[in-house]
Amino acid sequence: MPDLISVIRTSEQRWRIGLVNGPNMPHLEKRERERFGDVGTIRDLEARIRTLADALGVELVRTCVSNHEGEILDWIQTQTDDLDGLLVNPAGLTWTGEATRHALYDTGLPVIEIHFANPNRRGKPSIFTESVVGTCQGLRKHSYTAALVALVAMLDDGDFQKPGLFDERKRRGR
Repeated sequence: MPDLISVIRTSEQRWRIGLVNGPNMPHLEKRERERFGDVGTIRDLEARIRTLADALGVELVRTCVSNHEGEILDWIQTQTDDLDGLLVNPAGLTWTGEATRHALYDTGLPVIEIHFANPNRRGKPSIFTESVVGTCQGLRKHSYTAALVALVAMLDDGDFQKPGLFDERKRRGR
């Protein structure tokens, strides 16, 4: 049986990934367990994703977690130039974070949107979905695992690097 990582990875490129967690995520362990599951603290979640990134041969270079949209915008605008892709849980900005959505788009990077629960079940789709390459939602903490695996597989796949999926002009030659 082949090694799982070799099945997922089709390149040896060490992609550089960023992770953004929006409002209400700093106190993740206090959130609704019946909806979001037992995910532990935000640091526990980041540690799990960092461990998976290492196993996949990619780097979780830096993370941002904030209750304040302005801080998230500053991070996106100053900390993403050397990244190859982003994982984003807009959390409390899911329906209101228009400025964050625009900042993510302006990076030109492929972005995977993450949610522990399925925000569409509340009858209102996320405003981020139209601007990202994919979403992983409703899988509780496993949404993060699925998102990282999907982003790495997408970055490895040359077909995803063709114009049209995300704005190649803005990738600044990466």
